[in-house]
Amino acid sequence: MKNITFTTAALFFFSSMAPTAATAETFTYSGGCFWCTEADTEKLNGVNEVISGFTGGTTASPRYEPGEWGDHREAAQVIYDPEIITYEKLVRHVYATIDYEDGEGQFCDRGRSYSPAIYYKTDAERLIAERLAPKNSVVPIEPESVFYPVREEHQDFYKKRSLKYKYYRFSCGRDSRLDALNGN
Repeated sequence: MKNITFTTAALFFFSSMAPTAATAETFTYSGGCFWCTEADTEKLNGVNEVISGFTGGTTASPRYEPGEWGDHREAAQVIYDPEIITYEKLVRHVYATIDYEDGEGQFCDRGRSYSPAIYYKTDAERLIAERLAPKNSVVPIEPESVFYPVREEHQDFYKKRSLKYKYYRFSCGRDSRLDALNGN
């Protein structure tokens, strides 16, 4: 019998939880470490998958190797069912899970590659993201650009290497800063 290999996209398509092709949407944002953005977003009802990668830059074919991602930001591409969760709810979630006052990076990670951004496909999405921005937000709202997924070992890192992930997240002070920012 011949072995059959499926791509991530094919597995998503055949997943019983996947929305139909008519309802599947994508939403992309940057919020620092893509391991954290992926972990924070995958738990939302209506989100079917979150893919870690790079976007927002001009460097051709960025890779997760030192100096190889150029001017891109670490990002999360969210595949969701808009009949269950709206673009507006996803944007609200982003503002609640990033430091929207810090445009120079996120938490312990510094530089453009870790800076936050929300990407839109339509003027309607842009207007929603602008309307929901907290008063003191420095998060740029930019047109969506090419998204480059990272290698498989960095997908679902928070599940595969949970102790390392939890240590990193705690050491960076992500949750304590979010608690202070959001009044929790």
